[in-house]
Amino acid sequence: MRFRQIHLDFHTSGLIDGIGSRFDPQAFADGFRAAHVDSVTLFSKCHHGLSYHPTEIGRMHPGLGFDLLRGQIDALHSRGIKAPVYLSAAWDEHAAEMHPEWRIVSPGGVLPQSRNEPTGWAFLDFSTPYLDYLCRQVDEVMRLYGDADGIFLDISFQMPTLSVAARAKMEGLGLDWTDPGDLETFVGHSTEAYYEAVTAAVRRHDQAMPLFFNSGHVRRGQRQHYHRFYSHLELESLPTAGWGYDHFPLSARYVDPIGFDFLGMTGKFHFTWGEVGGYKRAEALIYECGAMLAHGARCSIGDHLHPTGALDPATMAIIAPAYRWVEAREPWCLASVNRADIGLLSLQAVEKPGPQADRDSVADDGASRVLLEAGLTFDVLDLDSDFSPYRLLILPDAVPVDDALRVRIEHYAAAGGRVLLTGRSGIDPERGFVFDLGAVWEGTSLMTGGDYCLPIPSLQADGIDQPLFMYRPSERITARDGQPLGAVYEPYFDRTPRHFSGHIHAPSRPEASPYCSGVRKGNIVYLAHPIFGIYHQVGAVRMLEMAERAIEYALGGEKLVTTSLPRAGRVTVRRQPAQGRDVVHLLHATPALRGHLWDANIQPIQDITPLFDVAVSLGTDAPVNAIRIVPAGPDLAFVETGKAVSFTLPRLDGHTMIEVVYRT
Repeated sequence: MRFRQIHLDFHTSGLIDGIGSRFDPQAFADGFRAAHVDSVTLFSKCHHGLSYHPTEIGRMHPGLGFDLLRGQIDALHSRGIKAPVYLSAAWDEHAAEMHPEWRIVSPGGVLPQSRNEPTGWAFLDFSTPYLDYLCRQVDEVMRLYGDADGIFLDISFQMPTLSVAARAKMEGLGLDWTDPGDLETFVGHSTEAYYEAVTAAVRRHDQAMPLFFNSGHVRRGQRQHYHRFYSHLELESLPTAGWGYDHFPLSARYVDPIGFDFLGMTGKFHFTWGEVGGYKRAEALIYECGAMLAHGARCSIGDHLHPTGALDPATMAIIAPAYRWVEAREPWCLASVNRADIGLLSLQAVEKPGPQADRDSVADDGASRVLLEAGLTFDVLDLDSDFSPYRLLILPDAVPVDDALRVRIEHYAAAGGRVLLTGRSGIDPERGFVFDLGAVWEGTSLMTGGDYCLPIPSLQADGIDQPLFMYRPSERITARDGQPLGAVYEPYFDRTPRHFSGHIHAPSRPEASPYCSGVRKGNIVYLAHPIFGIYHQVGAVRMLEMAERAIEYALGGEKLVTTSLPRAGRVTVRRQPAQGRDVVHLLHATPALRGHLWDANIQPIQDITPLFDVAVSLGTDAPVNAIRIVPAGPDLAFVETGKAVSFTLPRLDGHTMIEVVYRT
């Protein structure tokens, strides 16, 4: 698994001629080698459905007169650069034009296209003969280019469909194509058939060929599926193209502990894929690659090759500094494991959404954002995860707890683990709390527009000793033998056309309601508001402070690592057992909202502002021998106190790695 990869898009219309006319094998390979690239994903078939090599199955690009893919593979291999091969799956314009009966027909009778319709990509239906067509293309690639270094299948998902073929197959399976539930069941059936057929097409030639199916997001809770079909994972996450800078850390913190080699995938583009002539700053790429290393990933940068086949020197000039940075730090990234205080049990994973589920989960996203901004170390868990390594287990906002999970969590808490529940997590609609929290659940507040929270002093935001508006309703709880953690204050009335006050919500009544804003009993803490989803929605700074204090209260004791970083800073700690060291990653950047296109916020990193004298305190389990900046020093002075070591980083520019070497 190489560290410095390029995903070289090449979606090129058949109306463009001169394809590969300026392709020079030596210049192509030398350009990537000069940019410190060690793997390039090349195109067999693009979204236009055109192949970049002779083919007996599909259509070779009409503007191409030679085997471009073979030339690219041989050129890269001559320089020791790997060359996986890409095929587009559910988007294939040529197949859609030649066989319109292979297209998805939505339940509303529409032939859907991707988001930039009417010029968007047509969706193909895996329940039609298109799947056989695609598998024959995969088979052809394996026969002709078996020396390639992997197979990458893009757009690997199926939409609900009422095509003629789909209806016939549903009836054959005893499914009712007029029933939405059966439609969703068939989506899963068709998706599984796609994975099985493509995997078979690859494995009949090479049992060890790396294989990845991309659908724009690695969904949590499907690790058995990944282990069955994937050799590794690639986390597509272009921060300026709608994913944002918080998406990758959340995905990485799930993938890292489940045992896959994985890539982070960003782009060199200002905005999104296919943006030929769009460039971000090199400093932004260094930060993004640094974030990948900080979370245990190898790196992939998306680019788009010009139709002539010539590399863009401006693109190589911004990739080279980033990959030179990565290359120098690789020895401090190999075989490392994340050190974490907290396990975040993913709502998305517990709900087990289907393969078409949205990549966003406001509870997971909000919890991850709070943890990142609070500088807390965490992993993201699913129901197959081992809870025991973590000091605190968080169930964000709405995690359903069945009897099996309840028993696991009770055993975890009995063994000393701590638990934080928020919102509807751990509440059964019929029975109330599934855990003994020393409190009674009395339903959800009738204040649908939100109510107010005044925590106990130790959990209050800085200087805020008045009720804080929470934007969403609390769960109504009354304490019995549990310790109350604050009070809920209700507005004078809910905001409706019949009664409202002011611009947003009515003020709080001066007296507290009978309901608690939280409760603690033993090792379990409960907060009555879905605080993580609220923070994701509104981003209230005071709510962040309150959430951070609640997490630290539930955690108990010292954190693994504390820093003087501002909220935009990020910290991870990764251990290399074989080298007897921890590596502390410190990051800081301030993406700024500068545009909005295709329903996506564009938040580029315009520049990197240095931070000075960043204080760090790290929990240790052995005496420290040395602390130094990676890769070439200098050594940093440090002070050991009990089971912690403290040091100061003189200057942080975007991303810095510091090794803490223990005595053996």
